[in-house]
Amino acid sequence: MATVALDARGTRVSSARGTRVVVLVAVLAATCVLLPGLGHTPLVDWDEGIYAEVARGVREHDAWRLTWNGEAYNRKPPLLFWAIAASYEVFGVSEAAARLPSALAGVATVGVVAAVVATRSGPVAGLLAAALLLGSTLFLERGGRRACTDSLVILFSAIALWRATANPGTRRARIEAGVAIGLGILAKGAAGLIAPVALLLAAPLDRTRRADCAWMMAVATLVAAPWYAVQLWIGGTEFLASHVGFELIERALRPIHGDGAPWWYPLWVMRWNGGVWVPVVALAAVLRASVDAELRPGILPWLCFAALVVAASMSMQTKLPWYPLPALPMLAVAGGLAAARGAARSWTAVRSVALAGLGLVALHSLALTGTARRTVIDEELQFVPFRDLGARIALALGEEPFIGATRENPTLIFYGGRPIRIYQEEELSRLLRDPDSLPRAGLVPVAEADALLGGGAEEIARFGDRVLLRFAPVASVPPTAAQDVEAIDPAAEPAHDA
Repeated sequence: MATVALDARGTRVSSARGTRVVVLVAVLAATCVLLPGLGHTPLVDWDEGIYAEVARGVREHDAWRLTWNGEAYNRKPPLLFWAIAASYEVFGVSEAAARLPSALAGVATVGVVAAVVATRSGPVAGLLAAALLLGSTLFLERGGRRACTDSLVILFSAIALWRATANPGTRRARIEAGVAIGLGILAKGAAGLIAPVALLLAAPLDRTRRADCAWMMAVATLVAAPWYAVQLWIGGTEFLASHVGFELIERALRPIHGDGAPWWYPLWVMRWNGGVWVPVVALAAVLRASVDAELRPGILPWLCFAALVVAASMSMQTKLPWYPLPALPMLAVAGGLAAARGAARSWTAVRSVALAGLGLVALHSLALTGTARRTVIDEELQFVPFRDLGARIALALGEEPFIGATRENPTLIFYGGRPIRIYQEEELSRLLRDPDSLPRAGLVPVAEADALLGGGAEEIARFGDRVLLRFAPVASVPPTAAQDVEAIDPAAEPAHDA
């Protein structure tokens, strides 16, 4: 028999074989959307450039001491960097290798969404719920295609909720969910704790749920604590100041990038970058959970997770467009569960309406998949000049230990293969003129370049409103490297390492 009724705990309604088919179809679709062309576009400032370079340091130096731009990097946990370093080991250092772990995590997230919904609401609902994500620009960009920590924490949070609600009260569920929570913490720090908090909020008086969460956190601690213990031993207060003070507290208390945004900005992002399905599915899930006590325990953990993410995004003074992203897969699951059968026959018509609505918004999302993918790729193509100049730097500057600059561009650090030190304009000009000091190469504003060129500096390339030059003689550079690099103005790109 293909399906059976759904109980209050969300027991399965699809056959194991039917669920496997649904997951396979969803994973194949996500693979076709997320994986092709990962290496055809350059890495994006800021995050991709930083993460790809930190991972290269892991591969070449030390997996426990993260470094970037020649200094300790304490702002993020290590899981993404370990995964990228492993990808480098297999495929070599490249854009595709840097993005592959995140893209695979995005594919797996679509598979988890399909599995949860197909198991509890049937195969059609499972496919529709997975389809919601594939037309979302926000999900394709930060939840799958690009080298970012978001895709990993989303995947492990979804697995944690899935396993915790599938077999509550069992040792296996506690271990599986606990390991997933621990990996989520190693992927994005405190964001990995949202899943157990959501589970508790969904059933605060349930003794089994409280015991489950206590065991999960114990397992998660065993998974994540060793890395944190090593970092505290190595970095001490410096690690805490960066990992907790800046990454968490500072972002919450003040807008560390730009001038901030209004409180409703995350809602706007979810609607326009997430998809039209977001408010429709969220409303359907809330209504079904509020009126159907049979389905409520299965839907609430996913809704609580999404609500926590949105509330945190709205309350933080730093508002970046991908902060509400983790809510999207959870809302897709909640919407899929809202289309499940209830025990009473009176819910048959409600389920039909919910399934029809889910189908409409899912088809609309699928129709936008091509447009969403092109939007993401077009944004990446804007950084071709960064890649070109980075290749020029690596080719022309030989053994120079680092470059002086008046602005920081992480992607140039990755492609140029050397650190960039930041100076005030006057200080950099003075140091470049001194034959006994470093740096001997610099990216200087056009206004400063003429005087330096008149003093004997050699122009290597132009990049937007900056000139790459050096004073020491350089070997001849092949004519294939363009002398002038047309570029967007790097000053227009906001600094947002999240």
